[in-house]
Amino acid sequence: MFDILKNVSKKEEWMEWVWPGFHWYQGIHAFLAWQNDFEKFGLSISKMVLTYSKGTEAYYFIKREYEGEGKKFFEKIKTNPKILSGVLKKVDNLANKIFALEEKWKSINFSGLSDARLLKYHQALFKLDEPLWRNGQIPNLLELGNSYLSDYIKFVLAKKFGSEKVLGVFSALTASNYLSVGEQQDLDFLRLLKKFTTLNQEFKDEIKTHYEKYRWMTYGWAGPEITHESFLNNFKEALKNRDFEISKLDRKFLDRKSILVEQKVLTGKFDQTESVFIDLLRGFLELKAKRVDAHSLTFFFADKIMIEVGKRVGLSIDQMRVVVPKDVPKLFDKVDVRQIDEEYKRVLLWFEKPNLQKFTGELAEAKLKYVLERLPKVVETSELKGSIAYPGKVKGNARIILDIKDASKFKSGEILVTRMTDPSFVPLMKNSSAIITDIGGITCHAAIVSREMKKPCVIGTKTATKVLKDGDLVEVDADHGTVTVIKKG
Repeated sequence: MFDILKNVSKKEEWMEWVWPGFHWYQGIHAFLAWQNDFEKFGLSISKMVLTYSKGTEAYYFIKREYEGEGKKFFEKIKTNPKILSGVLKKVDNLANKIFALEEKWKSINFSGLSDARLLKYHQALFKLDEPLWRNGQIPNLLELGNSYLSDYIKFVLAKKFGSEKVLGVFSALTASNYLSVGEQQDLDFLRLLKKFTTLNQEFKDEIKTHYEKYRWMTYGWAGPEITHESFLNNFKEALKNRDFEISKLDRKFLDRKSILVEQKVLTGKFDQTESVFIDLLRGFLELKAKRVDAHSLTFFFADKIMIEVGKRVGLSIDQMRVVVPKDVPKLFDKVDVRQIDEEYKRVLLWFEKPNLQKFTGELAEAKLKYVLERLPKVVETSELKGSIAYPGKVKGNARIILDIKDASKFKSGEILVTRMTDPSFVPLMKNSSAIITDIGGITCHAAIVSREMKKPCVIGTKTATKVLKDGDLVEVDADHGTVTVIKKG
């Protein structure tokens, strides 16, 4: 049908990651990493597809190749752990530089800047964000869709402690020393609750400062930011049960300290080689959380800048999110609205080493159809299997949320079922009784946040959003990584 498809075997099995709320200008940098950056480690992704349509982005890989290159990468790291530690140091450094922008940029009125100054801020932001994305993808080959490093550590733990103790020891050893922005907010929330008993003017002033510091924390890929009214209402509600809320948050941070003490004791029971790999996985987990926080701040500022650029060149924020960062300066010379609108509807990159082709419209849809036909078929089943992110057993009604725009459908206490989470899902995760995802490994956002919240969570089920329906009564057994349908909704 198309030349690009001539040499593709019909038996080829693909795999997918679908990210609602993730935009073309963001995903392009991750794509560049998969296309180019693995070669420096002697690895190669020879074929992949990136596509975008109306606010949802998706990546497609050849399953056998993705798994094989992940295994090769792990073998290289076993020989030379500094390969991974070096990448993680770069991620840490870039995230810190982005966090430093928060204080410098929070008071800037972007609408008052000249075109040249506005572009300067835009370029400065993506000078940091592009390498953060690209370096962040490299460890993902180990633990996103694969689980080579975590499986190796669990194997070591089973030999040392017995299989029945693996889950508990693994949780303690991988507990994060990084205090996420959400946890920092909880700590400041606790401090203010301890300081004030009534909502007086001094407290209101402190809440305003608190709001300005943390309004971006759940921004994720596309917001919205948390409103001042939302923070104010949270404090009002907390004051009604002040002693209980203080006790609950105190317990959370005491538990965190206890786990880190246990972690320190356990660490002394491993030899030097084992300790290196445990430290690598923990570092990967910590820096994944830190990277996601840094991306939230990036896109909080990016949207403010792009909204202003859009006003000046006649584009909406949805249209601006289709324009890749390197092309934004060109908008002040010429705007091809037809091309932008076409790409907003559907754009697709087909990489087949060494060639890269870009398609829109019917050609893009045809290429995508070809790939979708080669994904594993969804089988109706009453039981799904995934990986354990945080243990526990819960029964409840499932609620499928594919896009955060549908958050209003979610009821407190329901079981959240989604493809994958990002910071914008945190309020839903807090109100859920358990979490189930299609995509993810031990380092994914859902896994990290579920451990912070101590919510039962099963990740990487592959098809939960397609098999489960709203209202299904399900049991999440996150002690064994299973989800069972008890009664169809």
